[in-house]
Amino acid sequence: MARRITIPVRAFGSEVGMPAVPELAKWLKGKRGVEADLTTYRLDRSLDGQEEVAVPTAGGLFYGERLSGAFLGMEDGVLVGEPGIDPAAVAADARSVTARRKDAWFSLPAPHVLGFSDASIGDDEEFSETIADLYARLAREMRDLGVRGHVLVAEEADAIELEVLAGRKMLFFPKDPETFDLELLLEYQGELILPAKALSRAPDLMERFRVRKLILLDAEEADLRAAAEFADPDMLESGGYCEEACPGYWKSLVERASIPR
Repeated sequence: MARRITIPVRAFGSEVGMPAVPELAKWLKGKRGVEADLTTYRLDRSLDGQEEVAVPTAGGLFYGERLSGAFLGMEDGVLVGEPGIDPAAVAADARSVTARRKDAWFSLPAPHVLGFSDASIGDDEEFSETIADLYARLAREMRDLGVRGHVLVAEEADAIELEVLAGRKMLFFPKDPETFDLELLLEYQGELILPAKALSRAPDLMERFRVRKLILLDAEEADLRAAAEFADPDMLESGGYCEEACPGYWKSLVERASIPR
């Protein structure tokens, strides 16, 4: 059999629906003695099927409600008091996730996705910087507990968020790369994330920006072979964000992630 190159698979998050009551009750029985709720359940389920994923990731956009509750000084998403964080709930979630997968990353909605607004600071840029700084503090708390890094699921490229947060342990994931300002993103981040069907955009972007990794979403083997014609295989990753039927989704992505040597 011809030798093949395995392309690492990276998860960017998952969407986990609401379970039926019997399913949740059965899961909770296995968590006796541990504080757990519906969000804990969804985090646990978000890792299903990621056993062979090189960079497993818990969470996703569904985690926004829990995350919002960690910000102090807020009333209904509006900053009205002294900004701060209470990391207790997200810290407990970090412990739960790392107990299952020691190498797991954590996927969060990017700050602008939470829809916070200001009625206290009085300056838009200062408000955005404040929220981004609080995000960075929460992320450090989680990494101190063993979380390997964070994915920030973003709807737009926000220069302030990128300036404060982008780094090797904080990766922005453009939810819709076809409408996202990838040029601005690549000024701060060395990972180029594209749908496999948009691979034709990669050579130009890689020529104009310093790209460390080319990550193709929902790639077939043919897409990875095509990318290897102009990018070193060591630069390639196959990525995904699961919307439904996640255990099968991740297993299929792993099965497709190899090319002939």
